[in-house]
Amino acid sequence: MGNLTSCIIGIIFIVIGLAMKLYPPEHINNTLGYKTPFAMKSRDTWLEGNRFSGSMLFLGGVIFVPFSILINHLYRSNIELATKILGVSLLIISLAIILITEIHLRTLFNKNGVKKEAMLK
Repeated sequence: MGNLTSCIIGIIFIVIGLAMKLYPPEHINNTLGYKTPFAMKSRDTWLEGNRFSGSMLFLGGVIFVPFSILINHLYRSNIELATKILGVSLLIISLAIILITEIHLRTLFNKNGVKKEAMLK
């Protein structure tokens, strides 16, 4: 993964993250958005899942761009190793985004997708 390629991947994360945060898909669908079974439980979980995962994608991209520049600089003589490091890093960032978003949703909503504070009233 060259310097330009890895930067473009990070920038794509940033752009998609901003789009998801600012313009989340309004309706639950199987085409666009953050689609896990829990995020699709209700409209509230859908909107929050897309908003929050958009923030996490943005953050992941902001972290990945300088990291990829650093790795490509440090391992410029060994492109194959740099590519492996960046590939694993991208996988870790992607899995972390899903895990953190799922934890966030389960903190805010019960297992049926109802906001926990709404249940207290």
